[in-house]
Amino acid sequence: MLTGGPEVRDADRPTLLAVSGGADSSALALALAGKPGVAAIGHVVHDMRAAERSQADRLLVERLGQVVGLPVVVEEVHIGRGNAEAGARRARYAALARLAQGAGCRYVAAAHQAEDVLETMLANLVRGAGPRGLRGPAPRRKLEGGVTLVRPMLRVTRAQAEAICRAARWRWAHDDTNDDPGGADAPLRAALRARVLPVLEELRPGAAERAARAAEAMSEAVHVVEGVVGGAWEAMAEERGGAIELDRQAFGACPAAVREGLLRRTIRRLGDAGHDRLSASTARSLLVWVDAGRGARVVAGVRFELDGTVLWAAGA
Repeated sequence: MLTGGPEVRDADRPTLLAVSGGADSSALALALAGKPGVAAIGHVVHDMRAAERSQADRLLVERLGQVVGLPVVVEEVHIGRGNAEAGARRARYAALARLAQGAGCRYVAAAHQAEDVLETMLANLVRGAGPRGLRGPAPRRKLEGGVTLVRPMLRVTRAQAEAICRAARWRWAHDDTNDDPGGADAPLRAALRARVLPVLEELRPGAAERAARAAEAMSEAVHVVEGVVGGAWEAMAEERGGAIELDRQAFGACPAAVREGLLRRTIRRLGDAGHDRLSASTARSLLVWVDAGRGARVVAGVRFELDGTVLWAAGA
C-alpha cells in the first residue's frame, strides 16, 4: 500500500529492501522476499565501525539474499566530519537511492519500526520540536533521483521482528552500538534506546505500538495544516525576481501554525539546502520578530524585512 496501493501495477513499483543485517531489516527481507515488485536487497557499508564488523555484516546480508532468493547490491560510503549520526544517515539514504536506481527500483523499503517511532518522537520532543517533529518518521518520503523511501514496519515492534527471524531460523547480526549504557557523551538516540525505552515499556507495556498510532494521528494533523498553508501561500505570496513578498495583514490574520508554515515554505524556497528542518524555537522567534514589526533579520540563509504592508524575503 505504501508504494501506490492496489491501483498501481506491481511492475510499476519495483522495490529495493534496505538491509543492514540486524533483526528489523532481516525480518523485512524475510517477510517481503518473493512478494510482487520486490527486486533486490541493498546494503550500505560505512566506516563508522571496525572493518571486520562491517565485512561480517556484508557477508551476512549476502547470505540472506541467497536464502530468500534476492540479488544483493552493495555500496561503501565515507562519513566525513561533523555530526556523525546525521552524516551517516544522509550518506546511507543517498547510497540507497543510487543502489535503487542501479537496480531499476523506484522505491526503497526501510525497516524502521515502532520503537524507532517512539525514539524519534522523544528525541524531537526534548529538542523542542513542533508538530512536524512529533509525528515521528514519515511513512514515505522522497530521496534523490526520484526514488521514494517507504517504511512498511512502523507498527511492528522489535520483538515481533525478532520473532519473524526466529520463525525462519535466521540468526541476525547484533549491533553493539545499541547497547550504549548512556553517559554525558552518549548520542541522544542511543541513550533513549538503552535507558529510556525499556523503562517506558516496563511502566506501560505496548508503549511503542501506541506511540506509532499517535504518530499517525499527528501526521494526519500536520497534513491538514500543510494543506491550509498551501492555500494561504497561493492567496498571499508573490515571487518577484528571486524574492518573495507576503501581505502582512493577511499573514497576521493566520493562526500561528499556518504563519510558521508560511515562513518555513519561504525558507525552503530561498534558503540554503538543508534548512527545511528549521528548528521550532528558531521558527517561533522569527514569528515573534514579525509580530514586533521592526527592521530586518537573517535566518537560515534568508533575509527578512518588514516594509510597510509587506513581509519581504530574499536569499541573504
